[in-house]
Amino acid sequence: MSNERIAALEAIDVSAVDALKTLKAEQDILTERLQQLEEKRDAVAEPVYLRVRGDYETRNRELDHKAAPLKQQARIQFQALASLLDRYAGDYEALTLDRQEIELRHQLGEFDAAEFKRRIAELETELAARSGALARAKELRASFVEAFHSEAELQLAAPPIPVASAAAVPAAAPAAPTVPGGFRTLETEVAGGQTQVFSAMPPLPPQPAVPATPSGPAAAVPAAGAPAAKPTRAPSETQMMPVLDIPLPTRNSAVPAAASGATVVVRAARLVPQNPEAGKNSVVLNLNAVSIGADANNDVRVGGPGVDPKHAQLTVSMAGYTVVDLGSPHGTRVNAEKVRERLLRDQDVIQIGAARWVFREG
Repeated sequence: MSNERIAALEAIDVSAVDALKTLKAEQDILTERLQQLEEKRDAVAEPVYLRVRGDYETRNRELDHKAAPLKQQARIQFQALASLLDRYAGDYEALTLDRQEIELRHQLGEFDAAEFKRRIAELETELAARSGALARAKELRASFVEAFHSEAELQLAAPPIPVASAAAVPAAAPAAPTVPGGFRTLETEVAGGQTQVFSAMPPLPPQPAVPATPSGPAAAVPAAGAPAAKPTRAPSETQMMPVLDIPLPTRNSAVPAAASGATVVVRAARLVPQNPEAGKNSVVLNLNAVSIGADANNDVRVGGPGVDPKHAQLTVSMAGYTVVDLGSPHGTRVNAEKVRERLLRDQDVIQIGAARWVFREG
């Protein structure tokens, strides 16, 4: 695990950071010289002052122009690093909580000295490995910050990926809807409240062809009793087209069941147990909500202290799988953070009581 984490950190491209540090050093020198120039302004002729100041400002603009693409590249890499750093920090905090729990259980007499020593030794080994990855991530983060004039400048959003305009994309023939990789398609009677993905709308019926308007004075006056023809428009004229306003149901509103044969697409996902308290088998997730708690009627039954009869629930929507705490006094944790509701990402760690799972997609 430690090798994988270090490899993920080493994959962060810092070439732009190294180049930016060189440019920033030059700009810092120019800034210092400009400050000294202001102090000596009264001691020299105004044309000399303006000429020297103009030279420094021109050089500073050139450095800004050279640094701009490097900064955008560095921001993109920093976003990936920040994501890794958040995950490593959450993992380390979760292990710290595990250590406190083991010590408490030992004090309560649940573990004898040998079992306590064994568990602590395993935990210390894992803590040391994850501590190394976390320290390396913090070191990289400091290197990124050093390459910018301020941390706020570094954290500016990276530019969005440009999307080709509709005019540049050739029209394609209508095709049957496909299911992206990693999804499962179910042909079933869908219960109300579940997310559905429908195929494309059927094409509108063809409009009757409009006969060409004859030219000449006779075309200006419609025949008696005939409906007035719609005014013709130039091809370049902007036209307003009606749209369908389809209200979306709220999260908790009742949604009528879809007709039989509707296509429902759900991302393949599962909960993988990480300790004995979470059980031995993975929990496969599908369209149905999964209840978790100490009560025997739950889909996933979890015992031990800190677990309520109806503790939490996993639901699925268009956005993905969400864990929802059902008002338990002890709470539900995701990546060691106490949450009431959280949209899950791949590799998130869910903890209820002492039980801990890793959420995995695909």
